[in-house]
Amino acid sequence: MLDQPGYLDNILVFLIAAVGVVFIFRRMKASPVLGYLVAGMLIGPSVLGLIRDVNEARFLGELGVIVMLFSIGLELPWQRLQSLRKYVFGLGISQVLVTAFVMISVALLFGFAPKAAILVGSALALSSTAIVLQVLSERKELGARSGRAAFAVLLLQDLAVVLLLVIIATFGKNEESVWIQLLFSFLKAILALVLIVFLGRIVFRPLYRVMASTGNPELFMATTFLVLLGTSFFTEVAGLSLELGAFLAGILLAETEYRHQIEADIEPFRGLLLGVFFMSVGMGIHVETLLSNFALVVTVLFSLLLVKAVILFFLCRVFGLRTSTAIRVALLLAGGGEFVFVIFSPDVIHNFLSQGVADVLFVVVGLSMALTPLLSTFGKKLAMFFEVSEVKADVKQAPQEVAELSGHVIIAGYGRVGQMVGDMLSERLIPYVAIDNDMRRVTEGRLKGLPVFFGDARRLEVLRAIGAESASAAVVTLKQMTSSVRTVMTIRRHFPEIPICVRIRDQQHYEKLSNSGALLVVPETLEPSLQLASEVLRAVGTPSDETFKIVEAYRRQQLHLQEGGS
Repeated sequence: MLDQPGYLDNILVFLIAAVGVVFIFRRMKASPVLGYLVAGMLIGPSVLGLIRDVNEARFLGELGVIVMLFSIGLELPWQRLQSLRKYVFGLGISQVLVTAFVMISVALLFGFAPKAAILVGSALALSSTAIVLQVLSERKELGARSGRAAFAVLLLQDLAVVLLLVIIATFGKNEESVWIQLLFSFLKAILALVLIVFLGRIVFRPLYRVMASTGNPELFMATTFLVLLGTSFFTEVAGLSLELGAFLAGILLAETEYRHQIEADIEPFRGLLLGVFFMSVGMGIHVETLLSNFALVVTVLFSLLLVKAVILFFLCRVFGLRTSTAIRVALLLAGGGEFVFVIFSPDVIHNFLSQGVADVLFVVVGLSMALTPLLSTFGKKLAMFFEVSEVKADVKQAPQEVAELSGHVIIAGYGRVGQMVGDMLSERLIPYVAIDNDMRRVTEGRLKGLPVFFGDARRLEVLRAIGAESASAAVVTLKQMTSSVRTVMTIRRHFPEIPICVRIRDQQHYEKLSNSGALLVVPETLEPSLQLASEVLRAVGTPSDETFKIVEAYRRQQLHLQEGGS
């Protein structure tokens, strides 16, 4: 069986390479994305030649990108997505237009035909959605301002791919038919998006309600993949990208009560398929082309990274981002993107480019994608030189940074508990603003690019400066009891609609904080005790579902006793 070219051979090669190489990179404390890229390059046709057909791996890899965009959408309800509109339609559009214009101009100067220059310049203006989002997720920076700005730019780039694909389809037609085709494609795309949103809001929740009532987890999972792939197929037929359809499906399901189960179902597939995608990109890096055109590849690669980084940096500054944040975003998005491999299909290469130019282009883009994790690390370290001076500013700087936020969470006190709350919010792409009067904590947070400010949470002007009028909730984790009470009273008096959650050290403070207006008061000792008890129950052989029921029952009992005692 193994003598015949089959899927089992390729699957074994993929798994062995992924486990071995990625494990080594993990031990080296390097990004696993880089490990997948190197593993793909090693098993690809240009090095060991263990896998000859790159298209099979690329197909599975595209499924990984689709699943990733779907899971990102699950974490972004419409209300939270609206807070990014300034970056999507401002910074995103500016980045695509300016970068494409510069790249097209350079291509024309080097003798490219006009149509080829448009294709190459526009494609190089894009960045890697898959790699950038993976890096941000690994480093828990999606909730930081740099992470939100980068995500918004990537979202606009995905929309720009639609226009680029339409332009490719219109090449070779007369000017009048081109404009008609563009108008028709635009109307078709708008109609498709409206239909998806309309049908999604009507159909998805009842569909999942029926499937959940069957009690069959396999059927529930199959429904998720039907919705995911069906929506992606519909957007592709409408001239949009598969990824955009998956993202829309995730956003629509984010508003349902089934989102958490859906996330749990697709999580194993997301990591595995994304690994295949990164390996397929590594397989597309032709070592022969790199060695035979080494000087050209290095020159084009360095120029691409430099030009895109400089353009992004200045655009970020124009749109009000701090110097340190602009540096992070610029270097994070400086590389090329996976859509280059989609745009330059064999037919496009045959009609507009020579195979040699296409090979060099693929190598440059592949290497730039492989360098993205390293560029992100370099940008983070470079930004620290500017953040040292920027962190000296107090909460008066906050209005500029939180102006685009809506529905964010206020964290009063950025100690151990406050930092844990912030990390969990970032993982769910929920924006937050933290306030603390300990300059050491503020400095540490600012050096990581996080929205942490120096100030006294008890003061009304401080709360207004961090956007309390548009906040969706407040978390008070201050150590001093008197400070907690005053903070809760100030928020309740001036912002009565904001729910307030407070942590307390012992039971005697419960009544005072409840009377001050706190919605939920959680004893500091309760959750650690419950966690310890659950581990003990598992250690003695108690099933996980039974352990969960026991712990939940005890938690409700304790909270009920608090309310009764008050």
